[in-house]
Amino acid sequence: MNQWWVVPGDAGGISELRRVDVPAPGPAQVQIKIEAAAINRGELLARPMMTIANAAARPRPSGIEYSGTVAEVGSGVERWSVGQRVMGRGSGCHAEYTVEAADGVMAIPDGLSFEEAATIPNVFVTAHDALVTNACLQPGNSVLITAGSSGVGTAAIQIARRMGAARVIATSRSTKKSASLRQLGATATVDTSEASWEQSLVKEHGEIDIVIDQVGGSHFSPCLRTLAVQGKYVSVGRTGGSESTIDLDLVARKRLTLIGVTFRSRTGDEALTCSRRFADDLLSGFEDGSLRPVLDRSFPLSDLPAAHEYMRSDRQIGKIVLVA
Repeated sequence: MNQWWVVPGDAGGISELRRVDVPAPGPAQVQIKIEAAAINRGELLARPMMTIANAAARPRPSGIEYSGTVAEVGSGVERWSVGQRVMGRGSGCHAEYTVEAADGVMAIPDGLSFEEAATIPNVFVTAHDALVTNACLQPGNSVLITAGSSGVGTAAIQIARRMGAARVIATSRSTKKSASLRQLGATATVDTSEASWEQSLVKEHGEIDIVIDQVGGSHFSPCLRTLAVQGKYVSVGRTGGSESTIDLDLVARKRLTLIGVTFRSRTGDEALTCSRRFADDLLSGFEDGSLRPVLDRSFPLSDLPAAHEYMRSDRQIGKIVLVA
């Protein structure tokens, strides 16, 4: 089968399409024929370290989420059968087949295409873990979501509104995206390219209970300044840099909680628990219409480099998908 790999290059990781054996399912696993697989910003952010000069850099398969049909089941699997439509988080998913733990697979909600389903697993599980499990979102809370037009951003906006947030404010550097973010459930949008944007936000909308930040870097301190007493800041991504300064007096005075989330340091069982929590809480939302996948554009599986180049343009709202 065809499978995309990231391999070390002179200036960073590069994409390489390889012919590899179709993986066979082991006990408690299912083999899935992939119909669609989404791409994610982290695939690009990790590439600068993948240089030939870096002795620790190793080739690895690309892709962490998929949708498709069950092609074969391993021993001990009773929940799934051949032909069922499924989706999930996994590894090596920019390919024609993948093998995943049966417990981590989710049924595709009725009415969704494979392309739509492929936009759900990673970003909705991530947003649910940040908002619900870690920030303990309560009805009536106010939420600030940075990079609102990203995959996680569009998911977090919808989850916050569905869980009863009173105010959901999304940031973007493009005012052209504001209308789309409001259609998803944002009650207001903020242009972070404007000076002192956090002061304008607090003056107009009041202080914030929860910040879901995907930018980091220069956004970190302004985000903290938007928080109310006992507010919670959750670091999900660091697309704007991994370093910043912190006003510890502000943290103490407002009794803030700073939370970091990532799947990179989680065990397989911990990651499966996140997927199950999301499915239990929110999967029904795609059937009752309170949640919806946000598909921006699709590319053929063979065009992964073109899909990545489109992601670099920052023109998209929501997810970019490869179709097998």
